[in-house]
Amino acid sequence: MGRTYARAFTLIELLVVVAIIALLISILLPTLSAARAQARSAKCLANLHSLGQGLTLYTNEYRDILVPGRLPVVDNCNWNVNLQGRRKFRPNFLAMTSLGTGVPAFDDPMECRNTTDRFGEAGDRQNYADGTLVCPTAAEWTDERNSSYGYNYQFLGNSRLRDNNNPTSFKYWPVQATRIRYPARTVAVADCMGSAASFAEGDRQEYENNARDVFRYGNEGINLDPPRVDPVIGEMSGFDDPIQTRTAADPRHSGQRASVLFVDGHGDGLTLQTLGYRYAPNGSIGFDGDNTLWTGAGTDVPWTLDFRP
Repeated sequence: MGRTYARAFTLIELLVVVAIIALLISILLPTLSAARAQARSAKCLANLHSLGQGLTLYTNEYRDILVPGRLPVVDNCNWNVNLQGRRKFRPNFLAMTSLGTGVPAFDDPMECRNTTDRFGEAGDRQNYADGTLVCPTAAEWTDERNSSYGYNYQFLGNSRLRDNNNPTSFKYWPVQATRIRYPARTVAVADCMGSAASFAEGDRQEYENNARDVFRYGNEGINLDPPRVDPVIGEMSGFDDPIQTRTAADPRHSGQRASVLFVDGHGDGLTLQTLGYRYAPNGSIGFDGDNTLWTGAGTDVPWTLDFRP
């Protein structure tokens, strides 16, 4: 009898199979990547929905007063507020609204600026302890100052001081929620790119925890500046800095959209153009945008000390 041999794949056949597998992977990877991005966007909007509940509960608790952006520095231990049974130095709006939702903003809240928590973080630069306070697309942006979510502080709760010698001379706070004429058309919270908005995209650098570099993503992200600001008598995140800088919403999600929470509690993904931002010729975010979705009154004006809704 003649011998029979099992038929093996030829080298060419193996190469064809490998090529087909590589082709399938190249087709599937963008789909999987898009699905992951869509899931992060959905999670971000869910986070904002939770924050919206916290904003409402804060307003109800404090008799119609909207939460301030972040309490000012008076001295090394003031302002501080009771959070989770402990005092916290200069809590921002995320920390204060977390009281209503039961989310612990910090594992080890510090009462004073010149103290450090058990993670080695300063009392005014602590890291969030819960993921709902951080956009999942910018999951490493956990610094309470360089936050991934920013607040429309100029029109809802500018608690910076007019007079540094008067600890209650807030620029524009308290603000009553009932004075917001169009809550469904007034931005409350949104993804924020920080002061990097003041620079062309190619000049912006990556986020760094605890950094104060104005060109980095996330720097002073807790303060979300509206599209239109007055650089002479107005307000912005870096108004008094040697390099005058502003923040802006961050279109970090698919479709170049930022996740946005409105005062009435609903959320949406919107482009910078829809929000009213305008690009300067060098690609930075200009000062001359449209504030219709920001003032609470449906008007396009910048915030100044004489602003009235």
